[in-house]
Amino acid sequence: MRLAVLGPVRAWRRDEEIDLGSPQQRGLLALLLLHEGRPVATEAIVEALWGEHGPPGARGTVRTYVYRLRPILGGTAVIESTGSGYCLTVRDGDFDLRSFRELVARAHRARRAGAAASAADLLRQALGTWQGPALSGVRGPFFELERDRLEELRLAALEEVFDLELEVGGQSDLTSEIRAAVGEHPLRERLHEQLMLSLFRAGRRAEALAAFQRTRRLLREELGVDPGPVLRSLHSRILREAEDVPAPAGRDLSSPLAPAPVPAQLPADLAVFTGRRAEIAELSSALRGAAHPPVVGITGLGGTGKTALAVHVAHSLRHVFPDGQLFAHLGGFEDPVGPSEVLGRFLRAVGVTRLPASLDERAALWRTTVSGRRLLIVLDAASSGEQVRPLLPAAPGCAVIMTGSRRIVDLPGIPWLRLGVLRPEDALRLLAAISGTRRVFAEEEAAGRLVGACSYQPLSVHVAAARLDARPSWTIDQILAQLEDDLRRPVVMHEDCKIVDRPFREAQARMDSFHRDAFHLAAVPDCGRLDAAMAAAVLDLPVNEATAVMEALVDAHLVDIDGNGDYHFLGLVKAFARRQALNGLGHERCQQALHRLLRHCLTVEHTVGEEDLRAVLDQIVELPDALAEMVSLSLP
Repeated sequence: MRLAVLGPVRAWRRDEEIDLGSPQQRGLLALLLLHEGRPVATEAIVEALWGEHGPPGARGTVRTYVYRLRPILGGTAVIESTGSGYCLTVRDGDFDLRSFRELVARAHRARRAGAAASAADLLRQALGTWQGPALSGVRGPFFELERDRLEELRLAALEEVFDLELEVGGQSDLTSEIRAAVGEHPLRERLHEQLMLSLFRAGRRAEALAAFQRTRRLLREELGVDPGPVLRSLHSRILREAEDVPAPAGRDLSSPLAPAPVPAQLPADLAVFTGRRAEIAELSSALRGAAHPPVVGITGLGGTGKTALAVHVAHSLRHVFPDGQLFAHLGGFEDPVGPSEVLGRFLRAVGVTRLPASLDERAALWRTTVSGRRLLIVLDAASSGEQVRPLLPAAPGCAVIMTGSRRIVDLPGIPWLRLGVLRPEDALRLLAAISGTRRVFAEEEAAGRLVGACSYQPLSVHVAAARLDARPSWTIDQILAQLEDDLRRPVVMHEDCKIVDRPFREAQARMDSFHRDAFHLAAVPDCGRLDAAMAAAVLDLPVNEATAVMEALVDAHLVDIDGNGDYHFLGLVKAFARRQALNGLGHERCQQALHRLLRHCLTVEHTVGEEDLRAVLDQIVELPDALAEMVSLSLP
């Protein structure tokens, strides 16, 4: 069987083309092929085929498409169900994208070995696998982005083969081929550079200079900019008729065996990293051995250890990426760093000394420079697709770990790991690793209560451990009592408690005033959980609007949701939000919310248990007569 996405999405059995069904069904096949054996969640499939808001019954439609595709593909390409979606494995067949990547990888190995002519021939074979624009016949934002990404791979290979053939002498019609590529992609300066170089080396100096003038006029008219420094430098050299005209794209092709720098930019791994075994295994598996550059994301509330986990996994995989590791802190939402600045750092780290001025040129040079290398890139505190997309490699061999306070929705196809708090036993081990096992396990029960009061959040456990170290004569119960007073009923907020609160303050700073007030008000009741109807009573909103608000808080990692659809606050988050409610919304508004919740719980059956009901009742300072009568009828 032959399967193709580099052109129309098609399949053949022997020489007979197979009918793959509707465009959406072809889209599902293309989506699974693009993931090359990695599982794809059903939610991600629905989003790719129909956008963020799929039609009713979309999951069932996906199952139908899978049911229809399985007999069409037979045993050569097998679609298997996973826990949350599907994966496709091409067991015994030809997949054009896989062939393209394998040929490109072989070409890069040949080039590094100094065999430029062989490398050029392999790249020509790779380009021959394309039969038109990638993913033709399937539609949607996901496929548009994938189409652009695959086209970038093709253009990178095309530009590289032009480089090689200019170096070794190339084909007789190379100039006309480069000119045709310039016509199709008039804003790619590297192609204009190659055209000028080709003309000059063919003895057509005047035409090379005229090509520069056309390029300068085009860039000014279309973008309002002048040609970049590489093009201007080449133009100056041609004017002087220099014999040693520089190679394209800032590469020194005269010394292909010169070793490239091996950056090692990872921050130090934590000396006391504990837990996260399942998360480490999941991330490590996703980053190993893919035929495309894998990108994985880690998201969660500040203080849960996203950066620590990313750095720990990166250190554990250093041997898999022998060409180096790069790290960049992207500033988050508060102070985002522009991609052009980050690309400048990365390019210098891998040995590029002449940096283009524009972002597009830097991104293209970055993708070209790292093509064929095995680099691991950690992008910490990413905030948008616009910021991240230029930093992503296009060719296989590299991998990216990204962290962010929210999932970046305009980077489709990237799996995100939502990082929660530690397991209780791991939080206890972390406390012991910092403060010493003898002291912690001598008061193990109290230490368990202490990490519980920290909501098992790594940052808070570190703060508690610092207090233990600062007060060696205190018992753990004394530390616990002081910490609870400081976090829940502070007279003066100590500096370490401000550290614990900082992630919550940063998360609420990204909200508008409506959602911020709702966050504070929803934390007022002493209930262990809120369902949507209870939240609606507290917030004084219709149920559907209250649900939307609570889901926004879930997306911000300030609230968790369980399998029953009930919402839960971490203890530390609730304590912070309740303080904000009392200080900002005021005592009266908080009491009104409790009255509404109590009335709801007394009039709706099976809403809340007696323990939670009594807890809410204890919070109410003055009970109206009507509510008092309802309470007397409901509680023994």
